[in-house]
Amino acid sequence: MKSLFVPAVALSVVLSGCANIQASTGADAKTVSTVAGSIVGCAAGALLARATHGNALAGCTVGAVAGGLIGFEKARQEEIASAEQARREALAAMAQLPPAGRPVASEVKTVEITATDKDSHQAKKYRSFDSLSVDLPLSTRGTPEHQAALDKLKKLAERIADERGSSELYLAMTPADTKAQKVSLETIKAPTQKGTVTIFKTVDATLPKGFERVTVKAGKLKTLDV
Repeated sequence: MKSLFVPAVALSVVLSGCANIQASTGADAKTVSTVAGSIVGCAAGALLARATHGNALAGCTVGAVAGGLIGFEKARQEEIASAEQARREALAAMAQLPPAGRPVASEVKTVEITATDKDSHQAKKYRSFDSLSVDLPLSTRGTPEHQAALDKLKKLAERIADERGSSELYLAMTPADTKAQKVSLETIKAPTQKGTVTIFKTVDATLPKGFERVTVKAGKLKTLDV
């Protein structure tokens, strides 16, 4: 038991330090998750090797490979969780308004991607955040509730841009509403701490009249090799 106890203590110390990596260095969630996953995998592999009288260094190496993919998966899960939270908060921000003044949100959309460990060439499929749309009633424009809901979606776009380097925010209305609201159709580049949100103001004849559809679309992942 003693031979397993010492590495376990060391692991807990390292992981506690990893918890502060993002805050102290500004590293993105994918980087932090991948580093943490590699450490966990390395330690687990080393401990298993010790327990079975194998090579601890080799066990660490094998575990770190698996841990890199675990970290990548964790980052993708965190993006989806952030989108789900933004959806809930946008709806909650306008929940006290009359039914006609409440937003309508789609489900969070995901896509399947395949990540590959660049050293072992091990490949695995994951679900990755793709987009989220919320229809905000135009009748509530200018109210604190409307602005609060919009801010939740903007923050999601900024988070994704910081994580991936880019994201897109679409603000769409019907042709009639675009004209009535005197909306200027334009494209705006809004820099974030680590990326850029591209904002598109567009016309969409398929939308329900009296609503503005706000869509957060994820940018491309910087790499699928981890």
